[in-house]
Amino acid sequence: MAAAVGGVLDIRAATVALSETDVAGLCDDELAGFVVEVEALLNAVHALSSVALEVLERRGTWAAEGARSAAGWAAGRTGTPAPSLRARVRAGKALRMLPTAAEPARAGALSPDHLTALASCERRHPALAARDEDLLVGQAVELDAGAFRAAARHWEGCAADVDAPDALPGPEPVDEVYLSKTLDGRYILNGSFSEASGELLHAALGAEVDRKLRAARDGDPSFAGLVTSQLRAAAMVDLACQAMRREPSESSVPDRYRVAVIVPFDKYDDLGLAACDALAFRVVLGADGEVLDVGRESRRWSAPIRRAVTIRDSRCIFPGCDRPPSWCDIHHCEEWEHGGETSVGNGALLCRHHHTFVHKEHWRIAIEHGKPVTRWPDGTQHVIRRWDTTPPSHAPSNMPGAARKDYNTRDLRI
Repeated sequence: MAAAVGGVLDIRAATVALSETDVAGLCDDELAGFVVEVEALLNAVHALSSVALEVLERRGTWAAEGARSAAGWAAGRTGTPAPSLRARVRAGKALRMLPTAAEPARAGALSPDHLTALASCERRHPALAARDEDLLVGQAVELDAGAFRAAARHWEGCAADVDAPDALPGPEPVDEVYLSKTLDGRYILNGSFSEASGELLHAALGAEVDRKLRAARDGDPSFAGLVTSQLRAAAMVDLACQAMRREPSESSVPDRYRVAVIVPFDKYDDLGLAACDALAFRVVLGADGEVLDVGRESRRWSAPIRRAVTIRDSRCIFPGCDRPPSWCDIHHCEEWEHGGETSVGNGALLCRHHHTFVHKEHWRIAIEHGKPVTRWPDGTQHVIRRWDTTPPSHAPSNMPGAARKDYNTRDLRI
């Protein structure tokens, strides 16, 4: 039996003891029994990992380091793919919501595939899964993984018929949209579309809603408690934001007339007389003449600057995040309001989640030696190290309520 350290089982000691087994020296009967027992142990450990990840998800302590979810936090520290960890979180929730499954899971009778299928039933139809808990768990124990997947799909099909809402009438084949501002400052959107236009809009919004549902399952607090209509509204705003990020036509000239005087960088001070009583601004050009720095003239990121920042960063630069550039804003490392410039040397890619997090929690992003560096509010560099089990040393003692939200008062020990 492995020793306990601080009241917690020394998992590494148990693993070492097991690995010291002389497998090659076992007789045939012993080897057969060993294979079966190890497989059951793997199933039990997988279930334990699922429960632990789900508890970590609900506690929300991972948010203190800017992680989007417990799965993302663990992925950065173990190298395990985040999708696999997210599946375990869902399995852990299923074990909590369907407590009858705890005993067979603890005994190693339910494989990861069993738990995945069980979690799918609970996630899609929680009320019906609770009603049919004994049936689902009984079949999971009796059937192998492949047969139970088929049985679970059949059950989900029947449950979908029970939960199906009444059909809504189709849209009129006329494309029109009305957007009206109300007295309280909100806007009301109403419209109708032809079948072709409606399908196009539905596909675009549906893809965004699916992403938000995944983010909500991963623990993004900004989507907590939102219903489908609210997620759809957020998706529409996101699509509008993506469109607004695109640069306008180069033929547009939004500003007033200017006179451009091009001088070498070391002669910039000689412009004092010429710039007297005039609006002066600095523009730094790249090797091919592209604008890489507009100084304080504008806070808006031009297409060449965005390209340069994107090439350098390639994704959201927050440690552990893998969001691509299309999901990212460019963050002024030194805020524009406080004198920061709009330049490659003062910009860094951050996805909306981490852009909001950095501003709200007062984290710092700096370009050091040509690369973005993420720092805690006290200036300590934030680095994710593989297999580091040390808890966050900077985690605030009063985590926000949304980060600690508990989906259900029932806990499960396994």
